[in-house]
Amino acid sequence: MKKLLLIALALGVAQAQASTLDYVCKEGKTRSMVKVDETQNTLSWKGVTYSIKVAEDCGRYGWHAEKDGVGFDFCTATKGVADFEFNGKTVICDMKR
Repeated sequence: MKKLLLIALALGVAQAQASTLDYVCKEGKTRSMVKVDETQNTLSWKGVTYSIKVAEDCGRYGWHAEKDGVGFDFCTATKGVADFEFNGKTVICDMKR
């Protein structure tokens, strides 16, 4: 019985740590929002929702976003900064606070 309680507690803590992160992004002069939902494993940008998984190639932390064969690595750095390449253009993001 104790094992079941510990497992349930551990699962509850793991779920509580998942979060939603909002970023304001800039691509040239255009601004847009990116929303990363770690609970649903999704990234939403410009009206498109991509499925995500942890990206191994990001320096600090990030996700590989993909939908219908289109994908990119959304990589974070320190102090809420993130970036990614899309269609040959660099998109730079700051975490919305």
